[in-house]
Amino acid sequence: MENELLARDVLVLAYKAFEGDMRGKTLLQKRIYFLSVMMGIDMGYEAHYYGPYSEKVAALNSELKSLGYVSEASSAYGYDQRGFEMARHDFRLTEVGERVAERKIAAQPENWERIQQAAAVLKKAGDLNYMELSIAAKAYYVLIKLHGRAKLEDISGMIPKFGWSVSDAELRKATEFLSKAELVAQQ
Repeated sequence: MENELLARDVLVLAYKAFEGDMRGKTLLQKRIYFLSVMMGIDMGYEAHYYGPYSEKVAALNSELKSLGYVSEASSAYGYDQRGFEMARHDFRLTEVGERVAERKIAAQPENWERIQQAAAVLKKAGDLNYMELSIAAKAYYVLIKLHGRAKLEDISGMIPKFGWSVSDAELRKATEFLSKAELVAQQ
């Protein structure tokens, strides 16, 4: 139960640290993934189609919506190769969510400071779109599976084992981001 409360607080405070806005489910998942890594918090991430994914984060985000802390808006943006409509789901802290976040900041200044610092590092590392951030998350996830020491070729060779496809150029850009975010040391 305590871990669930911490995870919920991390999610609310992450919204606050990113100006109350998460543009898409993938961006939400990847931002929280990197924050949880930087903070050393297990948020239940596992390999998934678009990279590390946490059912726990998805469930907590749904809970925040049902409590009225987060609003969701979807917008269609075309069709996939099978003819199914694609939509992006954007999330935003509501006024109630802002007040809850402010109370959590007052009650947990040390957690807020850690989240702010991690979010600032991610922002400073580069403004990646959701797909680029997804690739960076995939690369980091593989690096963790390789016990933190690997060359680009090692990561590139392991990525298909998770069912992912990433080009060498995408992987280089991802590792540059990870280096700027101080999650890896490039040699």
